[in-house]
Amino acid sequence: MNEIGSMSGTGERMALSLPMKEQAEGSGVRFGEMLQASLDRVSQLQTAADQSAVDLATGRQADIHSTMIAVEKAEIAFEMAMTIRNKLLTAYETIMRMQI
Repeated sequence: MNEIGSMSGTGERMALSLPMKEQAEGSGVRFGEMLQASLDRVSQLQTAADQSAVDLATGRQADIHSTMIAVEKAEIAFEMAMTIRNKLLTAYETIMRMQI
């Protein structure tokens, strides 16, 4: 299987399917650690997409489909990270307004 297929493991799918309350209580993972891990994952996807594009351009890889899939995965992950950031910022601003 190619590099893209090996990125999505079964542990990741299982962790994403659990409700957030069970994850927070059962695993003892802090919010900051979870956020950092998510940002690291986005960075990994972007690096993989960049490498796949370089490999395609230099002729080391001939499969344009896997390159496009890697690029789309990276783009979707980045858009999701930006959406979460915007939601967190809005929540923070709302909380700050409530304290006044």
